[in-house]
Amino acid sequence: MKKEKLINERCNHMETKQLNSNQKQAVEMPLGATMVIAGPGSGKTFVITERVRYMISHLQCQPQHILVITFTKAAAEEMKGRYLKATHQTGVTFGTFHSVFYRMLRKADPNRYALERLISEDKKRQVIEKIYQGMDTGDAYEDFIEVFLGHLTLMTNQLIQPKYYNPDGISKEVFLKVFNSYEQYKERHGLFDFDDMLVHTYYLLRNDPHILTFYQSKYKHILIDEFQDINCVQFEIIKLLSSRHTDLFVVGDDDQSIYQFRGAKPEFLLSFEEYFNPVQKIILDVNYRSTPNILRYSNSLIGYNINRYEKIMHAAHIEGDKPIVTYCEDAKEQASLVLKEILKLNAAGLPLKECAIIYRTNIQARPLIEALRTVQIPFIIKDAMVTLYDQWMTKDILAYLHLAYNIEDSERLLQIINRPTRYISKLALEDARKKGGNLLKNLLESDLLSRLQKDRIEELIFNLQRLKTLTLKEAIPYIRHTIGYEKYLIEYAAYRKIPSEGLVNMLLELEDSAREYARVEEWEEALYAISMSVKQSSRQKGHDALTLTTMHSAKGLEFGAVFIIDILDGVIPHSKSLSDTQIEEERRLFYVALTRARERLYLYIPKNRYQKKVESSPFILETLTPKITLKEGDCIKHKMYGQGKVVKLDGSKAFIRFKNGQKVVDYMYCIKHHLLSREEKNESSKDKQKR
Repeated sequence: MKKEKLINERCNHMETKQLNSNQKQAVEMPLGATMVIAGPGSGKTFVITERVRYMISHLQCQPQHILVITFTKAAAEEMKGRYLKATHQTGVTFGTFHSVFYRMLRKADPNRYALERLISEDKKRQVIEKIYQGMDTGDAYEDFIEVFLGHLTLMTNQLIQPKYYNPDGISKEVFLKVFNSYEQYKERHGLFDFDDMLVHTYYLLRNDPHILTFYQSKYKHILIDEFQDINCVQFEIIKLLSSRHTDLFVVGDDDQSIYQFRGAKPEFLLSFEEYFNPVQKIILDVNYRSTPNILRYSNSLIGYNINRYEKIMHAAHIEGDKPIVTYCEDAKEQASLVLKEILKLNAAGLPLKECAIIYRTNIQARPLIEALRTVQIPFIIKDAMVTLYDQWMTKDILAYLHLAYNIEDSERLLQIINRPTRYISKLALEDARKKGGNLLKNLLESDLLSRLQKDRIEELIFNLQRLKTLTLKEAIPYIRHTIGYEKYLIEYAAYRKIPSEGLVNMLLELEDSAREYARVEEWEEALYAISMSVKQSSRQKGHDALTLTTMHSAKGLEFGAVFIIDILDGVIPHSKSLSDTQIEEERRLFYVALTRARERLYLYIPKNRYQKKVESSPFILETLTPKITLKEGDCIKHKMYGQGKVVKLDGSKAFIRFKNGQKVVDYMYCIKHHLLSREEKNESSKDKQKR
């Protein structure tokens, strides 16, 4: 492992090394609006810390007038620690957006914003759940709380008034009712939440010129990390604070903007020069993390994005191994191959904590966790994961399977009685329950049900009897298709105005997970064991354990060896990403995953998913074939028309002379879909003779 030792030594040299030319330029910029585009592994934390030191030692800035803002508490503490270690000087304010703005609110109104008035995220969830349940909408939508909370934060961060906000996935009417009730609850009890911290600070500064002037004088110099993740309300506050002195030093990377679903707007970084003119711009393009081979892949990929600052990251390291692309049959074989390689690296001396498996969504982790339990490899899951066992859909399927063997199980019957819809009212169910005994028998005898409704009950009884005769492998498809559960999910998604694909894929994952079990009890126990393993994985923190993480949660991390799985079309880019803007964000997400690797990168592409043939992600080809640009006179090769020469370019149209005549093609489309490549010009016969 001599190579690894050398690379690790180079990776750790940032603490003691001299600034490279671009870093030095960034650090020594005169006061004013400065934008530093810092690619992955380019030493942005080092640059910010050195910038603060330089401002104090060379630009006569007072420490108490300097504010450094980060997005995470860990990042703020790391920067503060580095600064104190280097200077032994206090006075500079380091903090997150929330911590800095909360201090402003506390100072303005200590009683209103006392810490005990802050609603925790758990308490917030409980309050909203209680409000929703008390509305008696007749809607059993288990995912409502998650969807609502996401929209609440997104609406708040974008400073959109509720009446103008249009949430997808839930009714606007229901959203407004729950929102208004939640706001009334906070007002009655004099409470506030984390979202309020930002919005209330914005209105405080905007509406009180004396307080605004105070903080403009206090924080004359503002430095912001990860500026590409800033949202609307954060940006507006920063504009207010910096409007007097405009000494604003922002560091970010537009290529790593992956949180638009939370309200982050990379446009603020891309349009920074429009808001703060004049602007000094520096690009940090030396990567101290990854090998050149890994960067060739990531540079090639991100080059296909249009809305970005043009830059190519250069490696400071030795060459290293080429990324390995592996095709496999399915998720099971994929998990086996990944763990085999991890065990091999571990046996050669690479700690488990230096290995990470990265995936697009949590659902992809299930086969991995099953395999990890078998070989007893300790692991940590970075995300808050809802396992298959805890999904409401799983509980529905299990209810059907258990009912087949105990048709008098009232609780399980109530769970699925209208899934799919059998039009059995709450009144009829309550009346049948009061009579005691067999609930299905009582429903068949009820005067509150029509003949059609009773036919549905009889059909259910028949299907439950049929289920009892089937193997587990046969039973779940029977529930999906014959009973109509999958159709119910699709109709449910249409009613909710959400894509049905995610729900159907979850159902397919359930079916796939049950394939190797003979009995319902065995399968249920396995699902439960996986759920427990996930919950217990947090105990592995601080130990030598493998990391499992989504691409979103991988941001900011780095590992000696990275394994990216399920690189499939529809997974990455996600099937819900249809617009060019969404595709670009998905490409940035994959770029983030690639650039987590220091020495080794492994890419896995299954040929089958849920027993069906699948295509590899178009991003794979993009990592291997850098995007080309055309100019007049270029020799090209078109997949359909063959070799040709570019005669004229007009916007995205290219006039190309082929052997069989001139044609006009949309060359941007051709490049995007890998239909066209550039060729070196053929040497003339005279040139050949000279040689």
